[in-house]
Amino acid sequence: MPDDDSIEALRAAVEAIVPALDGRPGGAELRVEQHVAQAIEQAFPGFVDLIAILLDGFARDVRPGSTFVQLTLEERGEVFRLMTNGETQDLRDAMDAVLVFTYGGMYSEWTGYRRATRELRPPEVWQRLAYHGPVHGVPDYRQAAPAE
Repeated sequence: MPDDDSIEALRAAVEAIVPALDGRPGGAELRVEQHVAQAIEQAFPGFVDLIAILLDGFARDVRPGSTFVQLTLEERGEVFRLMTNGETQDLRDAMDAVLVFTYGGMYSEWTGYRRATRELRPPEVWQRLAYHGPVHGVPDYRQAAPAE
């Protein structure tokens, strides 16, 4: 399990990727960093701590003496730009993992799942996007069975 500082760095990254807007909750308010950490740790144990170290290292390039959490949203965006333009594929992969799992947590059913009651409701973000949720098939799209 990642340490608390690593989760806070991940939370700051999620906040920069999907910030709260117009009174609507962003990824940090919906605790999407928990989804990101779980997904990354499942695939690559210890990788969240490494990502936090990288975020802090690049934060010092943007504002010397600062950690990633201390940066403004704009400065965090600059860290993302530096990381995604990095010379190594591993660096770009780390940033890609944060982006993919943040969007996955924000726009999937993950934010609609009530862990305490084990109830799944359509997330609020689906309503804002006018997405009705998955369907079990559309008969008009099915091809007729070939004649024998």
